[in-house]
Amino acid sequence: MEETVNNSRSVLSLEVTQEQREAIYHFFAHNDWEFKDISGENASVEENESNEGDFFIAQDENSEECPNCLCRPCITNERNRQLWWENENHPEHERNAYLRKDKYKRFWTNLLHRGVWKDPRYLLRKREALRRDPRRHKCVYHRRDLMPKCVLELVRQWFPNLTEQQYMGHMWE
Repeated sequence: MEETVNNSRSVLSLEVTQEQREAIYHFFAHNDWEFKDISGENASVEENESNEGDFFIAQDENSEECPNCLCRPCITNERNRQLWWENENHPEHERNAYLRKDKYKRFWTNLLHRGVWKDPRYLLRKREALRRDPRRHKCVYHRRDLMPKCVLELVRQWFPNLTEQQYMGHMWE
């Protein structure tokens, strides 16, 4: 973007390897962009993982805890209803797997903000599931979380597969 269009500047501090640093320099040079290299002594490092929640939603201690999602009340309870929830179930279709993916991501975020992914009981479940998964012994592990059964059932109810099409599963289902 030309500077005449957008004069605003911001400071971006990155911790990178020498190779990554050179690649960034070459990228800027290739695009004829100017930058000011600020000494690393003035920069501070923030330890903030990408899966950290910006805020926390307190659970209702007077509600019954769901054994699947560990939320009070269950994350799929009408009291936790979100604007993006479906109002009716869709017909069976082969594209529904694609539509379910977005809903799973949204539920993942809801569970994040309720602290489920850091709950010791959840972490124990995940550790046990990883131990049982034979695929883990043959390949590199990619970070994943166990989607609770209550979420799987609700989202699959909204967007069902064709009768003859099996669900792929959620790795440790």
